[in-house]
Amino acid sequence: MVPAEKNLAPGGHCLSSGGGGYPLDECRLESHSGCSGGLIIQADPDTRIYVGDKLVGTTSVAFTWAQLFGDQRHSAIATELSDPNQPITAEMLSGEGATKLSEPNATGVVATANVQVTQGKDYMIRRADGSLDAVFAILLVWSPPNQTSASYLLPVRLRKGASSETYFGPGPVSTTGGQPPRFMRILGRSPNETKTKCSFTATNPPATVAEEIKTKGLWEPGEAK
Repeated sequence: MVPAEKNLAPGGHCLSSGGGGYPLDECRLESHSGCSGGLIIQADPDTRIYVGDKLVGTTSVAFTWAQLFGDQRHSAIATELSDPNQPITAEMLSGEGATKLSEPNATGVVATANVQVTQGKDYMIRRADGSLDAVFAILLVWSPPNQTSASYLLPVRLRKGASSETYFGPGPVSTTGGQPPRFMRILGRSPNETKTKCSFTATNPPATVAEEIKTKGLWEPGEAK
């Protein structure tokens, strides 16, 4: 078994070969409260992937459930919501003074016994400085065995091109699960393993902002283009 610390890129996430790290099938998605596996975010080649304002990789990244929800060794990457029905506001995603221009009206949901993942279209936001900001709000519900469920928000930004002029839409969201081989369970792997993949692909932007995205691009954290 490859030691977990050799599979973690700086910042505590597993990267695909597209992100300059280890291939996803070599990433040991660690156990968390009786469930191993994790979340994969996949986009077009050379897409810069941000969680919040932090660049976490390109093309495809993977997080363990332990990294997303937190445990003794990890601070949670996802933000726990105080109420599962809490509305997602523009300021939660894009800071003080931000306003929503549009929000998702359709979502894709996949669920297992332990994790529910909801992926929708992006929130189109006007930031306080006037720039356009497209953010995907991935919602996670974590239901560990014999514990109270909790809801989390994972804000994801996808940027591509010299001026961040590429607009993305949601692709398929899927979950695979099962039991690892018996010898892996003997070595300490959880008896339940789920991997959820959220996919995104470039598409035409909404007509109302298409020209602005084409000429000015989308806001990008740190202007890391």
